[in-house]
Amino acid sequence: MYYDLKPVKSYPVVFGSNSVGDKYGEGDKRTPEGILKVRDLYPHPQWSKFIWLDYPNGQSWRKHFQAKINGKLAWHIPIGGQVGIHGVPIGTDKMISDRYNWTLGCPSLKNQDVDELYQWVEKDTVVEILP
Repeated sequence: MYYDLKPVKSYPVVFGSNSVGDKYGEGDKRTPEGILKVRDLYPHPQWSKFIWLDYPNGQSWRKHFQAKINGKLAWHIPIGGQVGIHGVPIGTDKMISDRYNWTLGCPSLKNQDVDELYQWVEKDTVVEILP
């Protein structure tokens, strides 16, 4: 986490279960890379909190169509959505400590960490996901 372009906090995080490479379409179990923004924040019944990201956005749509043009993605596969930063099912923080990439494509943190982060971010907060 950065404030005024200075690092202030870091958290262990895991990603989609197919964690190598950028997300191009629904069902690939990859996490989108690049610049995203927080679309909304809300409590989640399974994973503590959900910080909803603006995937797909213009950048991800361009990557999606380019993957189809290049033959990396079938034309019938949709881009997907509902990507957000969230916690883990209660009692499973060890998945984060063990670096077990378990999600369908969302970044996942320990519940206490996502609860803390949730207090500091708001709509339109910039999020960068790097490979």
